[in-house]
Amino acid sequence: MFKFIFSFLITLNLLSQESIDLTFKNTGSNMTVAILKINDNLVSSGDTLAVFYDLPKNKSACGGFVVWNNDRVALTIWGNDNTSKEKDGFLNNEEFLPIFHIKNGVKRKILNPKFLAGSKYFSHNGISVIESLD
Repeated sequence: MFKFIFSFLITLNLLSQESIDLTFKNTGSNMTVAILKINDNLVSSGDTLAVFYDLPKNKSACGGFVVWNNDRVALTIWGNDNTSKEKDGFLNNEEFLPIFHIKNGVKRKILNPKFLAGSKYFSHNGISVIESLD
């Protein structure tokens, strides 16, 4: 009986966790953000780094993600397709921070990006370089 109740509670807990949707649309407009280093205490190899843009009704959608591999990575951030009615990416000059750390289905904010070049604002065909995330 104990095993049944324990299994039921574990299943209920897993089902009640919000799923993180990392689906994004290739809109033909993007920018590249190079991430050179991350504090080893924050992120492990195989963890995901993602950005989300705001939608109406206090919703958000994935604007791009990359899997950290303990080396330099390039995060592609997708811009809005101005030919579609709905917002499906970042607007020009829209801030793309924070960059979220996703591990085992849990979304955590990474603070303190130190920019080497570029900025925290989306720019069509733009490039930013983050020296470190701490």
